[in-house]
Amino acid sequence: MHAYSLVEPETAARVRRGFADILDSDAGRFAELVVITELLQSAERGDNLELVPALRRRAEEVWPRAAPGEMGGR
Repeated sequence: MHAYSLVEPETAARVRRGFADILDSDAGRFAELVVITELLQSAERGDNLELVPALRRRAEEVWPRAAPGEMGGR
């Protein structure tokens, strides 16, 4: 639900607040990345193209790149 609401920031914020206890957990972040990945893959086939920029931004928020020196500098 949260991933699909990203194109409407107010709605996304409301969904996020409502499910914060789940989405802010390690399992929730992992699940969110799985959903984002699946939606980006379906966008490759032309589905939900309007979500792509918001999904990419959200993926960066959920899993920011490691600082230099961490995880091989990635």
